[in-house]
Amino acid sequence: MEEYLSTTVSNLKSENYAALNLVIGNESCDLDSAVSALVYGSFLSWRHSQIKCTMCTRPTPGAKDLLCVSVLNVDREDYELKTEVDFCLRESGVSKEMLVFRNDYDLQELVTKTKANVVLVDHHTLANKDKFLAPYVTEIIDHRPIDKTEWNYRDDTRSTIETVGSCCTLVAQRIMDMSAVMAKKVEFFQTHPLCTQLLHSTIILDTVNFSKEVKKGTPHDLEIVTFLEGVLKIENPEAERESKLARLLEARTNVTRLTARQLLKKDVKIVKDVYVPSFPILVEEFLSKPEALTAVSETLKSSGCSLALLLGMSLQNGLKRDAAICGSEPDKTAKLAKFLQDWSAPSLQLTPTDLQHPNTYYFNQQYLGASRKQYIPAVNAFLQNP
Repeated sequence: MEEYLSTTVSNLKSENYAALNLVIGNESCDLDSAVSALVYGSFLSWRHSQIKCTMCTRPTPGAKDLLCVSVLNVDREDYELKTEVDFCLRESGVSKEMLVFRNDYDLQELVTKTKANVVLVDHHTLANKDKFLAPYVTEIIDHRPIDKTEWNYRDDTRSTIETVGSCCTLVAQRIMDMSAVMAKKVEFFQTHPLCTQLLHSTIILDTVNFSKEVKKGTPHDLEIVTFLEGVLKIENPEAERESKLARLLEARTNVTRLTARQLLKKDVKIVKDVYVPSFPILVEEFLSKPEALTAVSETLKSSGCSLALLLGMSLQNGLKRDAAICGSEPDKTAKLAKFLQDWSAPSLQLTPTDLQHPNTYYFNQQYLGASRKQYIPAVNAFLQNP
């Protein structure tokens, strides 16, 4: 992967390419999104080189080639907010300088000035700022419930969408399937151990090591983790999983140095005009930070949103989740709070609790299996008839 990343940055800077494959994760840029983009971009580059080798073409000196680029969908200056991503990649020897971030290049200019294809990983609904990418999307790999309300892609766009614990599970499966066609089902994983390790680590974190309490792990996630452990020849898989989970959870929840404004940007999805940050701490703790609601108000204004749905989670002393709704339009804020309380597909089991913050509706979430993926369909349904 290190060679792939360094070559990508060099060729992008020198414009040494004839065509582009951009692999783009979602705007939250959590570990699942970042690793999915990095590993799948690395695989597409490897696959391209294997196909060229099979065809036995003679490279023309100086000729430009297809360039596969993994894009982390976050601005470079905000990378440190992604504490578990920064930790995991640094531990793997991948420095910030080796990565391509959202604001390093004008993506609209990149896709229009040369032949370009776009692969979306860990999302299939484009943010408003990314709508221009839709005509270029050729493949989608995502693990959240399918949403066809804004499906504006080409008819031949290939999609792998399955509700599993981690998008990395589907990325690994796709790599296995495409490699099997070349009669090299395991070769990429064997020759790219860093990619294999990153996939393994991410699935363990996303499923919380198949916690029965969290209930995010699926048989497909377990099947892929077991396969990856076989490739890595891990002697004591359970001990390795527990060790990885502890280190990654510590990195993700270590947000003591982040201000309320930074936390609002750490892991966020924007659904039309609803700002949906997810915290590695409880919302109750976030709201206790100095100027927390002022930060929410300023963030809504700068992002062009009218509502904020704050989602919190803590794994200290057992899993806990909570949520809060606040916004610049009191009536609309109250309606969303009521809508989410009444939502039944599935029921979020929100219990109102008074934290005495103005224009803020705060809830303890009793259904611990519901993460942001379960809230997004409810938000979309609300926005269709606010």
